[in-house]
Amino acid sequence: MPGSRSDFFKQRGILTHNAPPAILLKARSIISRLEAGMPYWQLHGKSLQSDRQVISIPVGSAWRILAHDRNGRVDARQVLSHSSYNHRLNSF
Repeated sequence: MPGSRSDFFKQRGILTHNAPPAILLKARSIISRLEAGMPYWQLHGKSLQSDRQVISIPVGSAWRILAHDRNGRVDARQVLSHSSYNHRLNSF
């Protein structure tokens, strides 16, 4: 369906890992604010200690957006559950 939530993520190449619609709605809002220039730390985002270029931004208590800081521009790459996020961190 044109204009659907999934189109927003597909156009940007963001993996959504089967996130529920309510989480996708929140993630879309966060990503739109990032794209408008809001600093990630104002969205409660933090860079990872293991790789300072990787940014984690919470989407509720059980989901995260993983993004990359590329010379001050933060590009969202994934919306994933907190358990998937923890698994991914353990693989760094």
